[in-house]
Amino acid sequence: MTSFIQDSLAIVAEKVRTGKMSRRRFMQVLAALGATGALPTWREADAQTKEIVFAMWGGDAEEVYRKAWGAPYEEKAGVAIHLDGSGPTRGKIRAMVESKNVTWDVCDSGLGTQASLGLEGMLEPIDYSIVDKNKIIPGLAYKWGPTGYIYSSVLTWDSKAFGGEEPKTWADFWDLKRFPGKRVVWKYMVGVLEAALMADGVEPDKVYPIDMDRALNKIKEIKEHLVLWDSGASSQQVFRDGEVTMGQIWHTRSTMLADESEGRFKYTFNQGVVQPGVWAVPKGNPAGKAVFDFLASMQDPEKQLILLKELSQGPANPETAKLAPELASRNPGSPENLAIQVFENEEWYAKNHQEAEKRFLDVVSS
Repeated sequence: MTSFIQDSLAIVAEKVRTGKMSRRRFMQVLAALGATGALPTWREADAQTKEIVFAMWGGDAEEVYRKAWGAPYEEKAGVAIHLDGSGPTRGKIRAMVESKNVTWDVCDSGLGTQASLGLEGMLEPIDYSIVDKNKIIPGLAYKWGPTGYIYSSVLTWDSKAFGGEEPKTWADFWDLKRFPGKRVVWKYMVGVLEAALMADGVEPDKVYPIDMDRALNKIKEIKEHLVLWDSGASSQQVFRDGEVTMGQIWHTRSTMLADESEGRFKYTFNQGVVQPGVWAVPKGNPAGKAVFDFLASMQDPEKQLILLKELSQGPANPETAKLAPELASRNPGSPENLAIQVFENEEWYAKNHQEAEKRFLDVVSS
């Protein structure tokens, strides 16, 4: 699965490369991604912890992860942060736990993965006496993973493609007569299934439990007009190249498209699908409870504000939005935007994650 955090780091690097961000600001953003906010009082047991292993998705971002999250925390806490870029897939986490050979302490995970593995007994429940639920959007502090950031899959379009008419809903996305052209969607099912049901007339608050047959049949209606994106960068590039006129992409990339095109490419949070980025702790992790102090350090609103300003990444801490009300229009977590979106449902994905993924891939790849 593509890591949203890794894509955020790629966005930062691109801004530095093109001169849109100073190196000083770059380091501030990296520090924010490392969540070097005020640390809690260290418990006596934590003093024995020498290393925390953070499993992520590797690639060119691995060294940036070290600078962003590892080095600042090491300096503050005196605990080494080791980044394992081999990719914390569901299967790898399960194999570690089942063999009682766990080497990871925390994993960059998605809602469905942490929910399904949690039900299987593969994850440690989060210690919310250390991680503060009050610093997370209500409803997004999950038993097996606190939300560290949020992002939305949103309707995005080329405003020059439809003679001045603009799409507003997923029903418009499916309307090839009024809004002709190719569409781009993620090669993963989260967000696409929900959009399909809303396009078919299901009210946003009735999307769950997802009717898989209905959603997949709706996707089949426009299958021949779909392009699949596999990274944030590729979702943006197909718009630049004129390959698509409309898409469902991460709001961070939609914001970049809007900014760089001076408004030609537009997007709306209406009927967007809010997806939490969560931190999952494998059962029997070597660092034990010390990892929760690391997670708690990620909750500082001032640091999350930097990410909102530079990346439009949604802060998990509600206090962050209050620090910059002028950024509400591009914050997926602002009260106004949350009110018109659908939250990815933990309970449904916990029970149906694997089946939904398989059936979706069968449809879009056949």
